[in-house]
Amino acid sequence: MRNNKANLYSAIRFATLAAAAPASVLAGGFSLNEQSASAMGVANAGTAANPENATTVFFNPAGMSQLSGTNLSFGAAVLDIDAELKEGTGSAVRDDGRPVDGGSGGDIADPAVLPNLYMTREINSWLDVGFGLHAPYGLAADYDDDFKGRFFADETELTAIAFSPSIAVNDGNGLSIGAGVNVIYAEGKLTKFQDYSG
Repeated sequence: MRNNKANLYSAIRFATLAAAAPASVLAGGFSLNEQSASAMGVANAGTAANPENATTVFFNPAGMSQLSGTNLSFGAAVLDIDAELKEGTGSAVRDDGRPVDGGSGGDIADPAVLPNLYMTREINSWLDVGFGLHAPYGLAADYDDDFKGRFFADETELTAIAFSPSIAVNDGNGLSIGAGVNVIYAEGKLTKFQDYSG
């Protein structure tokens, strides 16, 4: 009986921790944080609390009520990652145990451009609307065709584009409530070579 109680308490604690974990942790390996040029300039510090431009659509839709008129914000980030396989002590083998000849795969990550665009519009004194286009997730790797691990991996690609319509209402006395949704189009590719030598 005591063991069951301890297991139940452990399960409750684990479930509480999992529920409290930030959503960014769940897909952290694919997450891109280049949603705003101005936010990157301050390492994303205080972006939700400081609605200085239209990127507040992404960080905090309620902040749209602090902007007046029509606002447009756009930018682009260039990612140039130098990723190469370092030679290890092991060797790649086929299913039947024979070694696979080949190279280390070369530089697997090509430069990528990540654009973003946000717009807000003050409809009247209590209503604001906005939208954003950005890339929340992404990954790309492409090994040379003679890569010694080509029977395990050749090309991997994940592309995600988010459209974020948002709305904010305020009471005119400093209280604002905002909401937005991310409609995400995602496309993935995962390829490897087939070993017909056997």
